[in-house]
Amino acid sequence: MMKKDVPFGTRPIITNIVATGRFPNDVDIVKAYGIIDFVHAEYNPETYPALLVKVMVNGERKHVTIYKNGKYIITGAKTEKELNAVYDEVVRILKENKLL
Repeated sequence: MMKKDVPFGTRPIITNIVATGRFPNDVDIVKAYGIIDFVHAEYNPETYPALLVKVMVNGERKHVTIYKNGKYIITGAKTEKELNAVYDEVVRILKENKLL
């Protein structure tokens, strides 16, 4: 979303990177929802078949959608470095809880 005070002709600014990937194995998202203390977690299989979580990276919340087949979507990063930090944090949390 562009701010109203940005003049016409301004070059694009990256404000949100969306990335997808797949963990090396399936993820028990029901168990993850029940035991992991994410910054925020939401799981409602009647509405959406994935675990929606937020993790803190560099003092900001980043969104990660995790599917039971191991696929994931990361949104909200502004740089590739930040994107990798979000991935690393999610992997750390899942491994710490023996879900990867």
